[in-house]
Amino acid sequence: MSEQLRPQSSAPVPGLAAIHALIGRKLREVELEIEENLSSDFEPIDDAGRYLASSGGKRLRPALVLLTSGLLGYRGPHDVLLGAVFEFIHTATLVHDDIIDDAPVRRGRPSANRVYGSPFTVLLGDYLYIRSMNMALRARKLRLIDILAEATERMIEGEILAQHLRGRAEVTPEQHMAIVERKTAWLFSGCCRAATVLAGGSPQDEHDLAAYGMALGTAFQLVDDLLDLTSDEATIGKPVCSDLREGRLTLPLIELMHRGTPEERAGVARVLDDGAFDRFSFERLLRALNEHGCLARTRRLAEEHAEKARRLVRRFPPGPYRELLLELPDTVLSRHR
Repeated sequence: MSEQLRPQSSAPVPGLAAIHALIGRKLREVELEIEENLSSDFEPIDDAGRYLASSGGKRLRPALVLLTSGLLGYRGPHDVLLGAVFEFIHTATLVHDDIIDDAPVRRGRPSANRVYGSPFTVLLGDYLYIRSMNMALRARKLRLIDILAEATERMIEGEILAQHLRGRAEVTPEQHMAIVERKTAWLFSGCCRAATVLAGGSPQDEHDLAAYGMALGTAFQLVDDLLDLTSDEATIGKPVCSDLREGRLTLPLIELMHRGTPEERAGVARVLDDGAFDRFSFERLLRALNEHGCLARTRRLAEEHAEKARRLVRRFPPGPYRELLLELPDTVLSRHR
């Protein structure tokens, strides 16, 4: 029998305590920067900003900015600013994604579009994008704006491709990986590239650390694809198997469409059509994914990208920042939400 992936436990994720021990003070400064820039004299924006700020999040992207800039010896104040900028861009993306998906829940509570309505929330996401660019201008490095604009452009490309393929049963692994790269990995890569530019790193540093972020972000999203199928709503803060119910085939499901029996493939297609498990149960789906090794192969691919990330950062001088960047891929692989 193929190796099975069981529902994920809620045990603490290794590495986070060490990250907070090293950069916890700066992460708290990032939080203050986020809160300050989400506030507004315009009451509707201020109210929505406070709602978004209080929703929390892993703050992995700001941590990546701080660790990368620390690795290269940066000692100025703009790493905190950039950490907040990337969190703004990430939040804007989530806000727009929830509108597109008509998602009822985000991080265990009503999504912004359910609270404020879709028209207002579309504008709020746009506001966050523009606000992030204005914040970045304070660093007085035009190259940073180039990086942010490119990352945002790639993310929008990924969302357009995802919408183009939504509801289709014939999605290929290559198409899905193109979405993963654009929607998730490019922003991780941008965090590392921008931090390298801020710290005055060499072109080789920028190349290697941007590739590190790309590999790490790819591993992160592949784990996300697995958690959508193997975790529970209380842990991940949104309904289980929401991707398939919202018309999206992730890599394990694409594998099943190639390797499954005709009955299993037809079952996945029914869920795509219905947006529900009325004619093909989630239990049957999970059993088929395990029996055909689809979950295990996606897990191995995530591990390969994590190891690629580790290889890219090993060339840098030893120290606490390098050690945490080496450990971060394991943190991503071990996460449960």
